[in-house]
Amino acid sequence: MIRFPGVRGVGHKGRERVIGMQPARRLASIAVVAVLAVSGLSACRAEPDVAAYIGGKTITESQVEKVYDQAKDELTASRAQIQQQNQAAPSGEPAPPVQMPFKQKDVLNALLTVDVLERAAAAHNVQPAAEPTVEAVAQGSSFSPGWEYTKLYAKTFQLRAALLPKVTPSPLSDEDLRPVYDRLLATGAGDSTPYEQFKSQLSDANKTALQQSLGLRDELLKIVADENVKLNPRYGDQQLVLLSANAGNAEVPLVELSFAGADASKAPFVSDVSS
Repeated sequence: MIRFPGVRGVGHKGRERVIGMQPARRLASIAVVAVLAVSGLSACRAEPDVAAYIGGKTITESQVEKVYDQAKDELTASRAQIQQQNQAAPSGEPAPPVQMPFKQKDVLNALLTVDVLERAAAAHNVQPAAEPTVEAVAQGSSFSPGWEYTKLYAKTFQLRAALLPKVTPSPLSDEDLRPVYDRLLATGAGDSTPYEQFKSQLSDANKTALQQSLGLRDELLKIVADENVKLNPRYGDQQLVLLSANAGNAEVPLVELSFAGADASKAPFVSDVSS
């Protein structure tokens, strides 16, 4: 039997939680996570200060660094304060080095995610949901509510929550469901269940979650293609995961899309100077 140990994500009130699962009967609650798969993309006439192109808009490396440095500077200042306090103590132990809870590529992923989701929201004439709040996301993570990254991260949840009920659910075909089964099986979370049994035991709620996620994926893929998204190879081929399962300490992506689109290898990072 495939056993799902739970899903970790920001729930209805934005808090991180783990949901118990019955064997082979439940998938994952939907969790947007910024997971990144780095692949070698060939570079052409890239502008070195541009992190990504999306439509007529550019996301610059200075934008990425500004968001990253805000958190780094705050954590560095906090460490210096702790170090000063420790030096005054009898033990005089040095403060631990600063450990950033995210990287520059995570910042770009958040910026891209918000941009693409905002375009989809405009097409559906919807506003971001009120929850989860920035404060709730901060409480469920290691982020400060004052960081711009935390605000971007929370907005990805808010936009997704507003969009999922509005998209046209995608039919749940074997072509889409079989990879979900294979990924869960590959985690080694439990004994294997035959695919047909797994398929027949999906609850209505889980089928709806999959169909909505697949429907949103299809809409976002069209936006990515229409807006000719291109990524600086430094940041890799970034993935937006719309549905994931938590198997032990690992997040298992079940429904995802690449910001580089279906033809990532054919889409070099270039500057369009024709317009």
